[in-house]
Amino acid sequence: LHKEYRRQRQMCIRDSHRTKVISCIVFGVYLLLLTWLVLFKFAFAIEEIPHLRQLNLIPFHYETSVAFITHMKEVIYNILIFVPAGVYFTAFLGKRKWWLGIGASFFVSLTFETVQWIFSIGVSDITDLIGNTLGSGVGAVLFAFLGKILPKKRMSMINGIGAVVEVVGIALLSMLFVTNK
Repeated sequence: LHKEYRRQRQMCIRDSHRTKVISCIVFGVYLLLLTWLVLFKFAFAIEEIPHLRQLNLIPFHYETSVAFITHMKEVIYNILIFVPAGVYFTAFLGKRKWWLGIGASFFVSLTFETVQWIFSIGVSDITDLIGNTLGSGVGAVLFAFLGKILPKKRMSMINGIGAVVEVVGIALLSMLFVTNK
């Protein structure tokens, strides 16, 4: 009985290590894709990156030349794109310290907005920072919720969904690249 317990414990440790490695890989790919999206707008060449330097420090303040619904869609996209950051940062930085996960996502978003302004590669917008941070909060809540319903399989499920979304996204981007070349 003791040998069986020790064998099962070693299998759990091995599975846990494998899950952590997979989590790091999936999260790393997500961060690369996120950086490519936010900073480089999925550009394949430096010349394709828009050279624009704007700073908006008024939350939810928009130019009247673009429809309000367009701006709301952008806010929703910002929320959605940062949900995985909230999930993974919360998983890595401590399940009981969810605010660290949200704080790390806030720092990443702030870094993106600052880099966009410094290098004139986009609009630095406080609304983006708010939306991104809200999205990471949704991710932290989602991580906690999944822990309640699937405590032992939570990370395996998150990694599986993340890997599938990344593979599909990379495949679609590859097709876009090939057709626009």
